[in-house]
Amino acid sequence: MLEDYKSYITYTKGLSENTVKGYISDINKFLDFIKEKNINNDLVDDYLIDLNKKKSSQKTKQRFMSSLIQYINWYNEKYANNKIDIDRVDIKSGVYLPDTIQIEEINKLIDYYNHDNFLESRNKTLIDFLYSTACRVSEVCTVKLSDIDFDDDFIIVTGKGSKQRIIPLGTELKLNLLDYINIRKKYLDKDLNTLFLTKNKNSMERTSVFRVVKNTAVNVGLKHSIHPHTLRHSAATQMLEAGCDLRTLQEFLGHSSVSTTQIYTKLTKEFISEVFQESHPRA
Repeated sequence: MLEDYKSYITYTKGLSENTVKGYISDINKFLDFIKEKNINNDLVDDYLIDLNKKKSSQKTKQRFMSSLIQYINWYNEKYANNKIDIDRVDIKSGVYLPDTIQIEEINKLIDYYNHDNFLESRNKTLIDFLYSTACRVSEVCTVKLSDIDFDDDFIIVTGKGSKQRIIPLGTELKLNLLDYINIRKKYLDKDLNTLFLTKNKNSMERTSVFRVVKNTAVNVGLKHSIHPHTLRHSAATQMLEAGCDLRTLQEFLGHSSVSTTQIYTKLTKEFISEVFQESHPRA
């Protein structure tokens, strides 16, 4: 497939040899990184964070995003029935800053649904779970009923490399989970351990979770392009703003290295700067 793309940008687009080499090199490195997985926002996020850890320059990151967008545009035109849908990332100040939304907007997403039926209850609880636990989509899809301890208020989450971590169960999420599990029991005609299920009673996949979050954002009128990782980024940033230390946040998010977590300190510094400009008499 990459050979087809190379021919397209060489002969149809007429790009120079050096430009073609740069584009193909960028895409090759990214495809090696994601290891034959389907391209999505989460994987682009992870790759950009990896570039930051390697101290890649702003120019390198901008060129990668340009290369990727060009490749996706070509792919979507050629394979219209199997399009890749990602948000374009804006690289500022040489640092990739994750998209975040405010708690008022988070509440809009959660409160759009109620517990009147299975799908409404599931969607409400799913969005609350994504934000309250700051879990990755892959982690949410594999959470089981047996991973939740309602007595001691914690959830066991299995992350990258099958590493497990314990996440506190917040009061509001606990209430939504209890309501959802009660409705879920009535909806099912068999015992299933996976927490979040489709209407056909199968385990939810990443694409289903993406769809729920994106559609809900549209329905409540959010202008931002929202995806599940936005909720994770928002939770992390807001915890730092509220005084959570970096090491604790690293454990909470399941990052193997604190350098990955440090990306959120940039957002917090910008927040502090804005507050200072708005409120300090000598700003």
